[in-house]
Amino acid sequence: MNKNIIIFLFFILLCGCGYTTSGSLYQGNRIFVSPIANKIDIASESRSYSGYTAYPVLLENRLINVLISEFNERSNLKVVSNEIGALHLKCTIENYEKEALRYTDSDDVKEQRLRLYVRMKLTDPEGVVLEERTVVGETSFFLYGANRKSESSAQQDLIKDAARRIVEAITEEW
Repeated sequence: MNKNIIIFLFFILLCGCGYTTSGSLYQGNRIFVSPIANKIDIASESRSYSGYTAYPVLLENRLINVLISEFNERSNLKVVSNEIGALHLKCTIENYEKEALRYTDSDDVKEQRLRLYVRMKLTDPEGVVLEERTVVGETSFFLYGANRKSESSAQQDLIKDAARRIVEAITEEW
């Protein structure tokens, strides 16, 4: 009896669960990632009267580097430098928000949330739109206390989260 159970468990272990982020939803296994456009209006009225929301410099450059790394690590799609015969991903940064979540007793900001809104558009080699949506990356961090973090470190987490969500939107079908 014990031998049958061990054989059954070994068989289950070999089969696995079947979960994969293979990118098999689309024909081909290559993807071309266009340079990311930044459409944040830094001179908008909502930003000009707010000293609280600052704009991170070269956000689009950092995002494309992390996005390519995420594709290499989390999917079977190969990032290529030539768009011929490959899926084409175009991303546009639409907005960057900073929000206060908690305050100290002296009304200083204790915890903040950062959000990055990225519009993604995936097309096949013939130009047919396969996926188009806005992805929101998000992170929160403390400015005081034992778990404090700098804003630049939190921005790295934000960029990684946005890139992860873009890759998941393309490779995973729920």
